[in-house]
Amino acid sequence: MPLLTIPSGTPIMLGTPAKPMAEDLLQSIGTMLLNVAGVLEAHLPQCYAMGVMEKPAQVLVVVIDAGASSEEVVDEILLGLATLSPADIPLDVWSMDPQHSLLASVQAINCRLM
Repeated sequence: MPLLTIPSGTPIMLGTPAKPMAEDLLQSIGTMLLNVAGVLEAHLPQCYAMGVMEKPAQVLVVVIDAGASSEEVVDEILLGLATLSPADIPLDVWSMDPQHSLLASVQAINCRLM
């Protein structure tokens, strides 16, 4: 489960997942994220970043409090996901600050996890 780094200016397509994850896995991920300090909200939209991703996939978009260490928060999330997500379900993590220009677009998709 790698951390997704998308360079500024990369064309991105966002949408509702064609094949959402199982509800029990979504609940487990949401519960885990509730216990990670610094996470303000999380979403699981379908995403395709041209030139960065091979194909569209569900991506865990995590909004991190500006006062928190994003590296520490992401490390904790990746550890938590490693225990929850089966190896055959690849899940990239995309961390965002609350002022990110794409946050409103992510929120508008209505794939909020927490």
